[in-house]
Amino acid sequence: MTRTIEPKELGLAGALQIARMDRRIGAKGQLHQTWLVTSRSERQLNQKQWLTLEQDRWGIENRTHHTLDVTHREDESRVQEPNAVTVLGIFRRLSNSLKQRWAKGRSTREATSRDWTEENHFNRWYGIRLFTQPARSVS
Repeated sequence: MTRTIEPKELGLAGALQIARMDRRIGAKGQLHQTWLVTSRSERQLNQKQWLTLEQDRWGIENRTHHTLDVTHREDESRVQEPNAVTVLGIFRRLSNSLKQRWAKGRSTREATSRDWTEENHFNRWYGIRLFTQPARSVS
């Protein structure tokens, strides 16, 4: 559901449209409502385009944050010092990037985070080379 709004309705400069996304996670999961705001008009961003953008955002969420939460157990981290949290976050995301590059060309069953960890846990120089060498173009 979307509707046109005036910026003063929300107190957000440039707000032209609001949308409500309803999502049920799992077959019997609770219904979650998310409210989104844009500076695009309905002519520039229709309901179908809203949905596509939101699905793309969830694709990123699933690819990146799922790995951070499951493989790196980021939500369970007990580190609280802000600089250490930042550095660990950078290393976790670097690991994700290396894993995604490693997974290209492999089947989904052969490119799990567990496979990545088992194959590369003691092969740090391979990871460093993977990161520092120029990217090869994929045909």
